[in-house]
Amino acid sequence: MKSAVFALVVACAAANAPAIAQSIWSPRINRTNGVATLVRFHADLPSAQSTYGNMIAPANHFVSGLEYTPDGRMWATVQGPAGSLQQGLYRVDPGTSAITQVGQPIGLATNEQITDLSWNPVTHRLTGSATVANGAFTTRLLNFNIADGSIASAQTLTSPNVKVLPVGVTCRANGEYLLLDLFNNMVARNDDAGIVFLGDVISFTAGYNQGFGTDFTTGTVWYTSFRITNALQGAGVAELRIIDTTTGADTLVGSLGGNTFLFTDAAVEPDVNHCPADVTSDSQVDDADFVSFASQYDALECGTPSMTGGCSADFNFDGAVDDADFVLFAIAYDVLVCP
Repeated sequence: MKSAVFALVVACAAANAPAIAQSIWSPRINRTNGVATLVRFHADLPSAQSTYGNMIAPANHFVSGLEYTPDGRMWATVQGPAGSLQQGLYRVDPGTSAITQVGQPIGLATNEQITDLSWNPVTHRLTGSATVANGAFTTRLLNFNIADGSIASAQTLTSPNVKVLPVGVTCRANGEYLLLDLFNNMVARNDDAGIVFLGDVISFTAGYNQGFGTDFTTGTVWYTSFRITNALQGAGVAELRIIDTTTGADTLVGSLGGNTFLFTDAAVEPDVNHCPADVTSDSQVDDADFVSFASQYDALECGTPSMTGGCSADFNFDGAVDDADFVLFAIAYDVLVCP
């Protein structure tokens, strides 16, 4: 379960100003009955929430992460018993809150639980964090195949000096990951896979499930916290905060509405580009765009040193510029003028 107290940077300049124009979405968990409801709010008044129905996971499982791809599709991860193949990547219908498994997470270890989900704008992969259920301090970042839900690749995180158990993940615009840890009120930067502590991540004692997510337009990292006010009674306050990813300091934005609910993530709704094949941004898809597309097509994998243009020609967001993207480009090229 997510309890946000430690942030780790793995391979993604922090902005402190909140972006209030875009919507923030989260699973809202009723502390009394455990029911998860999909909600939307804005940073200028986070306690005012629109609800979109219950997010019903398989028995003994729950929605652990929420994220968008830049084309406006919403995704979730589901956590359950260790090694369960009902865990993994799910599509979310934001209108009804229904979740549908993309496919089994082939490549998940039998002792792993999937704890959160993030979008990496450099590798163009939906990435989940997975921890070992038996208490061992091992965490992997799982890069999902967006087409079938399998694990395309994974990175094991190591911490030689400090025991950590990261349970939440987000990413910054340059490809670095931030992870929340179960135990430590610290921020850490990961160079390769080694942890270096930077400072306090939060100014209070957290509890229960929390999550965080990034607004890639501004670089703001939002934190849906549950601040403990009375540990003996289990009382606390749900709040929206901002994390400074350089120092780890947090800033209160506003209340999320008392202590009845937990908010397990913060997925920022993106501004969707409705003419993505216009790589040169001149409102038409022409020969200049073809040249840019061809360069990215030759590089193939997003995140490789030879990839140009931020992998903008990965129109289906599967981590590569390939034949599937060429089909989409050709359709737009024939139309020429952006809608």
